[in-house]
Amino acid sequence: MWHALVLVIAASAVLVTAELDFYEVLELPEKEDSTEKDIKSNFRRLSKQYHPDLHGESTREKYQLVQRANEVLSDRRKRKVYDIKGEEGLKQYEASERGGGNGGMPDDPFLRMFFGGGGGQGGGGANKGANNNMLLVVNLEDLYNGASHTLKLNKQRICKKCRGTGADSKEDFQVCSTCKGTGHTIQRIQIMPGFVQQAQAPCTACGGKGKTVKKKCTQCKGKKVARVDQTLGIEIEPGSPENFELVYDMEADQNPDQIPGDVTFTLSSAPHRLFTRKGKDLEMTMPLNLREALLGFSRTFRHMDDREVEVDEDGVVQFGQKRVLKGEGMPVHHVPSEKGDLTLTYEVNFPVSLTSEQQRDIAQIL
Repeated sequence: MWHALVLVIAASAVLVTAELDFYEVLELPEKEDSTEKDIKSNFRRLSKQYHPDLHGESTREKYQLVQRANEVLSDRRKRKVYDIKGEEGLKQYEASERGGGNGGMPDDPFLRMFFGGGGGQGGGGANKGANNNMLLVVNLEDLYNGASHTLKLNKQRICKKCRGTGADSKEDFQVCSTCKGTGHTIQRIQIMPGFVQQAQAPCTACGGKGKTVKKKCTQCKGKKVARVDQTLGIEIEPGSPENFELVYDMEADQNPDQIPGDVTFTLSSAPHRLFTRKGKDLEMTMPLNLREALLGFSRTFRHMDDREVEVDEDGVVQFGQKRVLKGEGMPVHHVPSEKGDLTLTYEVNFPVSLTSEQQRDIAQIL
């Protein structure tokens, strides 16, 4: 009986100390590859599924877990802290956000950088990794209608098992024998004969950490990082300008004790078979045969949102004549209800040759 009781207590302890997986709570099998759209969609579904007002008090605990998971994963910064440092690191980060902890600063050197306490370069003195800037060529329809895409990026990611420490477990560290755990060494520098200056420098044996790894992580072999293919969800807004930059915070390569840089996509449209973009306006060439140019016509063309647009002209149309269709241009960015104009330029395709009868008929008319 006592053995059974011990087993029950031990099992309970495992349940209490096990780290919560917010991706599993929101039923996101892709984990870190889940897009913002995936997170939002699953949160709405699960929030409705477990809402205690709809299903009773028995679902309240699950509902609160869903709310908490969404709070973390829908916040880009919290999600990145959680992905790299886990739930323990997230708690430290949130405590520092509230002004608690070590004078408002977390103990973890990586987390301190988010609050300007990491030294190096970047906003607030934080040590931030290199940005990744890429050109993204899309169809003009994507810029007209808006679009969602997913891209695969090969990037360096912190090892999930050791959280970037390189050790197999928290117990697999030992005090650095070079610096005796201080993280620095004293160097003697001779300035001139008879004058020696002492200078403190980070310990090269442990990288200034005061401890070394005695057993390497079995997953990354002590490298702390690994190359992976990660999915990134891209959202293009209607009317996005040419060379518009889509910035995804902290989605570049990850390195231990460094805030990841940003991934920036610069939008550019591929040539379109029908339209040419000029800012918020569009231009289009409409070819006419000789009959249409002389007698007028009624034509339609399919716009980029699949509407049929009708164009009518009465009488003679000159080669190179232009016509402006108000409101048929590009949507205005951030104001998609407003649109620019579409300018049509008529081109008359003259026949290559005429029969003698056609020549006689035209001569009589003219």
